[in-house]
Amino acid sequence: MELVNNYSSWIIPEFIEFIKTNDGDTMPVWQPDKWKGHPLLDAAREKTRCGYAHRNHDFQQFNSQSSDMSKFNLTLPHIPDDDRKSFWWIVKLFPGQMQPMHFDPHLISIPNPLRYTMFLEDWKPGHIFVWDDNYISSYKAGDMFKWNDPMMYHGVVNIGHETRYTLQITTYD
Repeated sequence: MELVNNYSSWIIPEFIEFIKTNDGDTMPVWQPDKWKGHPLLDAAREKTRCGYAHRNHDFQQFNSQSSDMSKFNLTLPHIPDDDRKSFWWIVKLFPGQMQPMHFDPHLISIPNPLRYTMFLEDWKPGHIFVWDDNYISSYKAGDMFKWNDPMMYHGVVNIGHETRYTLQITTYD
């Protein structure tokens, strides 16, 4: 992960209030049908089958198609040297929620993807983002990180007492 810049000026207080007071779309963590037919994702699916398949894990997500999101007319922060097509989503992770170690299946069908994560609030104890054998802590609201490899193995968990909010961006050709 490489720090790109801090975009705290992009974070609109009304928008943060909206995602804090609305649930967004409930997304299941375990989606095995999205992972079939690609060796890397098949291997990850087999690893997570050990226990996650029998649990009802989910997380909250907002994107441009989520209800009432159109009223914000969001324009993503300008990412230097990456003026390609993009799509985004916001992950709202309540205390106790997680996304176990995984690869993102949506990247399989996208030409030359790059991934970015921007934290929407300052780091709080218990907010954990792990990739390979690394983790990020002590980030500030607006810190945007570029993933060194969009297909890196990663996971997130909120073992804290406050909800965690991130903006996820994928750019592609």
